[in-house]
Amino acid sequence: MDSNDLSLHGRVIYTGIEKCPVCGRESLHVVEILYNDPAFGDLILYSNQCDYCGYRRVDIHYLNSRGPSRIIYEVKDDEDVYRTYIFRSRSARISSPELGFDIDPGPDAEAMITTVEGLLLRMLDVAERMEVLNEDNEESIRRLREFKDKVRRALQGDFRFRIIIEDPNGNSMIKPPPGRDSSVRIEPLNPMA
Repeated sequence: MDSNDLSLHGRVIYTGIEKCPVCGRESLHVVEILYNDPAFGDLILYSNQCDYCGYRRVDIHYLNSRGPSRIIYEVKDDEDVYRTYIFRSRSARISSPELGFDIDPGPDAEAMITTVEGLLLRMLDVAERMEVLNEDNEESIRRLREFKDKVRRALQGDFRFRIIIEDPNGNSMIKPPPGRDSSVRIEPLNPMA
């Protein structure tokens, strides 16, 4: 292996110090890694971090993109919860109508690589923080507690729900446990819809 090889599957293709978009100093460490994984295919992982102001950004570019797409996967049991991987690019929207959440991309959105379990734990964390911020609003507290109950049941595999990723660039994917690949539905995404 040469010095740019991170592993059998990853290789640094660029590293450098650049101007930080936040503080303007030449203190932004930029790293780009070409990653070829037998399970997920070819990816480029981008990492930017400023030594001076702490700014950071991470992104993923899935090289086997299908173009603008909607990816739908129904989580049916605890195996799906713990063994399904989600790769969400920073431009993608992720939602679950049954659980009742939407994560929209924004100017500071970051890529996400996680399992369904990790996503659900993030949702619980956000709901806990929202509950504290809305402590004077009984209706909000009631809805947040209902949401948290659904998420806890989902974590145990006792609540079926869909994960939907809408990616205008097609750089996101859902990788279910072995043998369940045919359950992932991919549709073209009409950006005007």
